[in-house]
Amino acid sequence: MIMRGHYLLFAALLVAGCATQRRAAVMTAPPREEEPLVHAAKPTRTVETRYEIRAYRDARDPSVRHEPHAVYRSTRVPARVETLETAPRTEFAPVSFAPLPDSVELGAELATQRQITGELRAIQSSIASVEQRAEAQYSSLVNQTAETIKLRRQLEDERARVQELEVRLRNDAVPLGAATAPTAAAKTADARW
Repeated sequence: MIMRGHYLLFAALLVAGCATQRRAAVMTAPPREEEPLVHAAKPTRTVETRYEIRAYRDARDPSVRHEPHAVYRSTRVPARVETLETAPRTEFAPVSFAPLPDSVELGAELATQRQITGELRAIQSSIASVEQRAEAQYSSLVNQTAETIKLRRQLEDERARVQELEVRLRNDAVPLGAATAPTAAAKTADARW
């Protein structure tokens, strides 16, 4: 029981301590205007920008083709900007078509290339003329060869006829019983052919 008394005494002290309040003079400062951590947003407005899209095939389905069309994008801009005009695609040449600035090295290289190209063209024309002359000469040689073969055949035919004729003449001129030696003229005629 003694313990029970201690508990009661402790609870009474605890409650009594909370119940007493000290009076203190508290001065409250007038509320000051604090600067906001984030500045107030400047006035803005929304502007639509038009973009031209070329025709393209759908990546998911290659059988689907999208026609050229425009796409609009809303952009929030400061109020002082009146318009966001986009230039048409055809107004400026793309960078890939823009010519390079002139340079001395490039000019020298181009001049060398032009000279080489001119020399190559001259060589090609001379080769073409030589080829034409060679073809003409070849055709004349073929014609001459054909004529030579024709003349050789005629000559061989004539030689055969002459030999036949000489044989007949010898047989007719020489009596049957007398065999004479061939004359010097006959020997030279045979040697010629």
